[in-house]
Amino acid sequence: MTEIVLEGHFDATDRAVDEFPLLPFEVPPGTTRLHVRYQVSRQLSGDKVGWQEGNIVDVGLFDSRGAEFLTARGFRGWSGTARQEFTIAADEATPGYLPGPIQPGTWHVVLGLYQLAPEGCDYRVVVTLEEQDAGCKMQDAGSKERGAKDGPRWYRGDLHAHTWHSDGSAPLGDLVAAARAQGLDFVAVTEHNTISHLPLLPAHTTPDLLLIPGVEITTYHGHANVWPIDDFVEFRCWSDEQMARVREAVRAREALFSINHPKDGGPPWEFGDLFEPDCIEVWCSPWIVSNYQALAVWDAQLRRGRRITAVGGSDKHQGPFTGTLGWYEVGNPCTWVYADALSVETIIAGLRAGRVFISEGPAGPRLELAAEAEGQRATMGDELCLPSGAHLRLRCRVQGGAGNLLRLVSAQGIREAPIPDDDFIHECWVVVSGDTYWRAEVIEPPEAPLDEEPAALMAKALSNPIYVKATP
Repeated sequence: MTEIVLEGHFDATDRAVDEFPLLPFEVPPGTTRLHVRYQVSRQLSGDKVGWQEGNIVDVGLFDSRGAEFLTARGFRGWSGTARQEFTIAADEATPGYLPGPIQPGTWHVVLGLYQLAPEGCDYRVVVTLEEQDAGCKMQDAGSKERGAKDGPRWYRGDLHAHTWHSDGSAPLGDLVAAARAQGLDFVAVTEHNTISHLPLLPAHTTPDLLLIPGVEITTYHGHANVWPIDDFVEFRCWSDEQMARVREAVRAREALFSINHPKDGGPPWEFGDLFEPDCIEVWCSPWIVSNYQALAVWDAQLRRGRRITAVGGSDKHQGPFTGTLGWYEVGNPCTWVYADALSVETIIAGLRAGRVFISEGPAGPRLELAAEAEGQRATMGDELCLPSGAHLRLRCRVQGGAGNLLRLVSAQGIREAPIPDDDFIHECWVVVSGDTYWRAEVIEPPEAPLDEEPAALMAKALSNPIYVKATP
């Protein structure tokens, strides 16, 4: 057994140059097991950022195949501040890390300098190399349940969830059990910066529950989900130029890039650009948690003529599931996607097309918006090209929303109608007077005027828009 100690000091000047410094160490031939533990001075947990002085330092690992920006073939895992130590061997690894051969050569511990104390941060990393196997935490096993549910229809799911492969406290099986109890059709598993969950997803995916491989790009200036993925996605970004390169790399992979929770406490998106996202998470966790701010961010983009799909995500950090559902679970909120079948390809296609609405949970309310004019028909995500002055009929159906208020929102104004029963259809005519969009929302009757108090908006369901392009 060999022990390697890496220690030093980082201050604000170091962080300004590189928020993700690499600490190299050598692994000799014959190593079969690698254990890393670390500690820093004045250590705080990640939830104390901005609230308390001290050091918040994340940790991850790259092997000898390389740690280059964007490519990083040697990525072996990331655990943020969720763990102070981890182990990797050929056939097993601590959740958050990938098992596999321990190749000889130069490896790197990566530290994430999330927050530094005014006096800086002393760090000490101890790497232990072994030449024989011993027990460590095993990856969770797969489910054997099978079912059948397919064909063109609305599928309900969650696009943002975590297990113990990042900062949840339970294995993937608990997330699957909770999703089944909620009656979900799909869940995107989006661990923070790591891909150690990917090998486990096929064993848990069944014909009636699809697990979508994803990752949450977790920087210190904003988060973004990417779906689907099959390999490492770069997260070591602190400048607009770096994030723009990551965005282009995601686009080249034909995956979707979704800005997460752009709201107070989200944490918010602090880069100088949104980088033309495919989606924006306008509803993250229960609505009461400042989601009106994320909705306003999306609406501002729509008013600028951007076409971006609104999605929801619970951001559930799964704990042990006892079989009893609480008020906040995976699927709260619920993202509904109209797709031809239940598969990764068709769900992603539905998201890309904007065939999506969001409700507070899997039970609804359900919300569908359609439009018709001059022989053309459209549904959510579609664009209608109509001459100025044309009369456009909007038709909205709400199921399970009795007692709430329906609002039809556009750049040209808002129309409202009370919802008297649980299967309500509302139709109205509007005149095309320029490029715009129309989207629907089901809200509780507000307790204050929304133009004076935006936080009074309490959403129950949100649709994606139908876009209107005015022609001469």
